[in-house]
Amino acid sequence: TAEVDEKLYSRQLYVMGHEAQRRMMSSSALLIGLSGLGAEVAKNIILAGIASVTLCDPEPANSFDLG
Repeated sequence: TAEVDEKLYSRQLYVMGHEAQRRMMSSSALLIGLSGLGAEVAKNIILAGIASVTLCDPEPANSFDLG
């Protein structure tokens, strides 16, 4: 069982508890589509402590993506 870093994940622990955070830390996710919403979702699940995230964007990059 992975040890939960209470300082790093204090906000999640307050809401979800240790067991849910441990499950997050051992979970994987596939995120398809990295538009504005997809990029924000990717950021949030990575910061929440998920173990592995695979990103897939079927659209080719263009100048709009660079800002």
